[in-house]
Amino acid sequence: MNKFLRNLLPVIAALGTLAAGSAEAAVQLSSTRVIFNEKDKNVSVFAKNHGGDPFVVQAWIDGESEEMETPFFVTPPLSRFDGGAERSLSISRVGADLPGDRESYYWLNVLEIPQKKAGANENSLTLATRTRIKLFYRPEAIRESPRGASLMQWSWVKDGSGCQLAARNASVFTVNFSAIEVAGEGGGFGRTVVAKPLATTRLPLAKCPNGTLAVRAKVVNDYGVVEDWPEASAQFEAEASDGRKP
Repeated sequence: MNKFLRNLLPVIAALGTLAAGSAEAAVQLSSTRVIFNEKDKNVSVFAKNHGGDPFVVQAWIDGESEEMETPFFVTPPLSRFDGGAERSLSISRVGADLPGDRESYYWLNVLEIPQKKAGANENSLTLATRTRIKLFYRPEAIRESPRGASLMQWSWVKDGSGCQLAARNASVFTVNFSAIEVAGEGGGFGRTVVAKPLATTRLPLAKCPNGTLAVRAKVVNDYGVVEDWPEASAQFEAEASDGRKP
């Protein structure tokens, strides 16, 4: 990536974030997630402009905290999409510094930038719209490893004056929650939370439980379908399962 694009991307990404919640993207992707297996040379995702207006489309990969240095690259990084146009975005791996014993995840970003229409007011504001979907890198060594609800260990812990729900993911796969249903929490609790493999994810609770918590998790699978996991119990732990002191 050249220096100009590297400096420009954070600004464009910010514009895309501002517009994402207020406008529906005209350029839409063929899937809601990408699985990149270790043996793959590249993986393609199709993008289509469902509108009638042309857009300039920029595509890139960033990390979970929007860091720009990643071992993946998208081609073409910049292209024009006329109304109704469909193109393939090819994701290639350009680095080898990735764990071989667990899954890793990144984000594929697609930013659509509308062209200024003839006769438009000079003072009008045009916003870009960004679409983000997860990119999962899956090492060959874990392909047959167990996964699922039985490998998610739930507990709750004290955290100062409050409490947290702790989800210990004992599998080598990333778990993407659509929702986590817990008594006393709102309907959006746990939405889009990602539990990294072989790690503990902690979510603040609105209030401390009196005893055992019933947890009903909804998880997004490899095909973008939401699965209901069986109800699980979260017991109080004086020390979190990741070894952290409450």
